[in-house]
Amino acid sequence: MNKREKLSYLADLEDGYRPFDKHSLTLLRSLLDDHDAEVRAEAIACLWYDPDSRWIDVLTRKATEDPHVDVRAHAISALGRYVYEGEEANLEGWDAPFLEITSEDYQRVTDFLFRIAQDPEESLSARRYALEALAFRADDPDVSDLIEWAYHHRDRRLKISAIFAMARHGDPRWAEYILAELRSDDRQVQYEAVRAAGELGLVEATDTLIEMATNKTYRKPLRLLSIYALGETGDDRAYPVLEKLARSRDRDVRDVARDAIEEWIMVTHMDDMADEGIDEMDAEDVADQFETDTFPDVWDADTGTFSKN
Repeated sequence: MNKREKLSYLADLEDGYRPFDKHSLTLLRSLLDDHDAEVRAEAIACLWYDPDSRWIDVLTRKATEDPHVDVRAHAISALGRYVYEGEEANLEGWDAPFLEITSEDYQRVTDFLFRIAQDPEESLSARRYALEALAFRADDPDVSDLIEWAYHHRDRRLKISAIFAMARHGDPRWAEYILAELRSDDRQVQYEAVRAAGELGLVEATDTLIEMATNKTYRKPLRLLSIYALGETGDDRAYPVLEKLARSRDRDVRDVARDAIEEWIMVTHMDDMADEGIDEMDAEDVADQFETDTFPDVWDADTGTFSKN
C-alpha cells in the first residue's frame, strides 16, 4: 500500500466503513509503526474507536517516545477515551458488562496524563492534549484547576485547549468564560467558544449565536458552527431562525440548518422529559428516534477527538 491507500484505509476504519475485525486490527497494528508520521498519527486516531486495554501500553509508549510531535499528540488524545470509559464506569458501576477497561487501567491512564499535564518540562502540545483528555473527569478539582490555569496562561494555545476542555468538563462555572470568548478577537478562541456554547447548551449564548448565524460578514465556518450550536441550545428563539436558514440559497447553510433543527427537536424533547420526570432509560429510547449527525462534513478538518487549533 502506498501512503494514499494507507490513509484512505484508515479513514474508512475511523468513519465506520470498515469493521475492527482481525484483518483490520492486524493492519492497524503494523501502521502504528509506519515510517511516515502522518500514517502513524492517523492509525493512532483510529484507536479512539477501539478502547481495548491492550492499546494502553502502545499509546503511552507513542506519547513519550515517538519522534514526531503530531504522533505524540494523537497518542495522548487517544488515551482520553479511557478516561471517558472510566467516568462512565464510575456512573454505571465497574461490573457493567459493556466495559472494556478495568479500574486499574483507568487509574494508570489518568496518572500518566496528570504527570504530563502538570510537568513544566513537558512540551506545550503534550500538556494541552493531556488536559483535554483529562477533561472528562467532571468531579475532579485537580482537573478544574488545570483548566483554570490553562485558560489564564499567557500562551493562547493553552487558552484554546482550556475552552475545548470546558465543553468536555461540563461544569456550569465555565459558562462565564465561554460567553465572554464568543466576542474574542482571536478567531480560533472564538471558534472553540462557539463550539463549547453549543455543546453545553448555553441558552445565554442564543442572541450572539443568532447574530453570527445570520450575519454574512462573519466567516463561513464560524457561521456554520453557530447555526449548529443554535440547535444544541434548544432555545425557543433559535427555531424560527433555523427554519429560515434551512431555506437558504447556500447549500452548506441549508444543510447545517436542517441538521441543527433535528438537534433542536431532540434537545427540546429531552428537556421536556426531564421536566416531566421521565427516567433515563426512556430518554435514551426517545433519543434513538432521532437520526442526527454530531457534526456535518463541512467541519471534518476542524473537529475531532481533540482540538486541532
